[in-house]
Amino acid sequence: MTIRTFKMKRVLAATAAVVMAFCTVANNSTVVFNNTKTVLAESDAIKENKKKISSAQEKLDALEEKQSALDEQIASTNDDISKEQENQDAINEQIETVEETIRTLEESIQELNEEIGSLEEQIGISEIKIRNKRTEIETGIDEFKQRLRALYIAGNGSYSDILIGAQDFYDMLMKIELVKRVAEHDDSMIDRLSELKDQYEADEKQLEADKAELEERKAVLAEQMDYHKSQKEKLDDLYSKSQAVIDQLEIDRQVYEANKEQIDKEHAEFEAQIQALYEEQQAIKQQEEEARKKAEEEARRKAEEEAERLRQQQAAQQQTTDNSGTSNGGADANGNSQSSSAQTGNTTTNQSSTSNADFGYKDKSQFTWPCPGFYYISYGVGWRWGAYHQGIDIWSAGIRGAKIVAAAEGTVLLVSNTCTHDYGKNYSCGCGGGYGNYCIIDHGNGYWTLYGHSQYMSVQQGQHVNQGDVLGIVGSTGHSTGDHLHFEVRINGVAQNPEDYV
Repeated sequence: MTIRTFKMKRVLAATAAVVMAFCTVANNSTVVFNNTKTVLAESDAIKENKKKISSAQEKLDALEEKQSALDEQIASTNDDISKEQENQDAINEQIETVEETIRTLEESIQELNEEIGSLEEQIGISEIKIRNKRTEIETGIDEFKQRLRALYIAGNGSYSDILIGAQDFYDMLMKIELVKRVAEHDDSMIDRLSELKDQYEADEKQLEADKAELEERKAVLAEQMDYHKSQKEKLDDLYSKSQAVIDQLEIDRQVYEANKEQIDKEHAEFEAQIQALYEEQQAIKQQEEEARKKAEEEARRKAEEEAERLRQQQAAQQQTTDNSGTSNGGADANGNSQSSSAQTGNTTTNQSSTSNADFGYKDKSQFTWPCPGFYYISYGVGWRWGAYHQGIDIWSAGIRGAKIVAAAEGTVLLVSNTCTHDYGKNYSCGCGGGYGNYCIIDHGNGYWTLYGHSQYMSVQQGQHVNQGDVLGIVGSTGHSTGDHLHFEVRINGVAQNPEDYV
């Protein structure tokens, strides 16, 4: 072996070692991470969500501390008659604190859901980038292997070989420049592979960090959902102990009994209007159903007529063939005629069919709570003071101006927005059959929902709404002693218990 060949093989061996290092990255799923700055920067949306979540958590911590202090105060004054007022004040303050906690939790839960969605999207994009980068590295390694093989086969490339083999000085300079460019290309390939290797390792490290953070956020979300549920239960318990709530119930009872005749009259008139509206909608649906059946019957009839026309046309064509080809015998003609008749028979059996829609009841998850953030039901469905309450009244301190949202997707069937008496009153102003400003949504399959006593409804009759769309804001229009939302669920015009659906 010549000295020149030996040197060349040493260079190739050293270069091959570099390639082996790259192959480790390309072929081994477990990589050693370095401190290279990742190219997968955290999205602005995730950063903003983190700030909001952190702020919400600080607020929740402060509210939890305040609740603990009030719980102690309520417990210490609970059985002391001399401290009854202090106890009630503490309960009322605790109600406001728990309601604020629930609202803060809902905001935090929403931000967590958004962050989880952004993280999942970022992880998906990162996985695609990493797969592409891995493919790029593997392709680069294959190309570099081919390059090494070509160098090895070529055998020479030293400056002494160039000097000896050059035909003249110009030829020597050209060959030296060519070798330099080839060497620079090889160096560039190695540098590029090194850069890709560093980026690949950094991206994988960031991907693992994102996945770990995603699991952490999901765990936090589950904790906050449980906490949200316990806070709602605590709020219900506080309302049952609040003398202010008890006093309001007594005021409402007195108001109702003093205006019972007028209230009952308004209610009867409203129910008659609702029944008339229901019958009108049923008549419209019946007309639409009859029109649909008529169209289907017409389509079926035309299909049969077309099939009969084709059959007669084929029979005429067959008769013409029979008349012009009697020398071939009757047996073949009869056989052809039977085959044609069989094909026609297949055509006439392909008729339209009518399918019946399924109008069965849907489960509870069809509907969502109509007033997010306010969960106390001050009055439920049932007999109250000699009258039957057909819906639920949702009330909490600070509910005025809260958003009323669609419990499910549907079409706005009716809107009343004419009541200007938006304040608590111990009589009925006569607007909207006692419901003040209200709207009714048709969700299909016989399901309607009603939302009453709004300051104003922001939707229009005939408008399509999705679940969660804002319909209006809570007020005290119509027969209402204070700000609250009256919510009803009806099936085929008959009032149901909304607590079975929300």
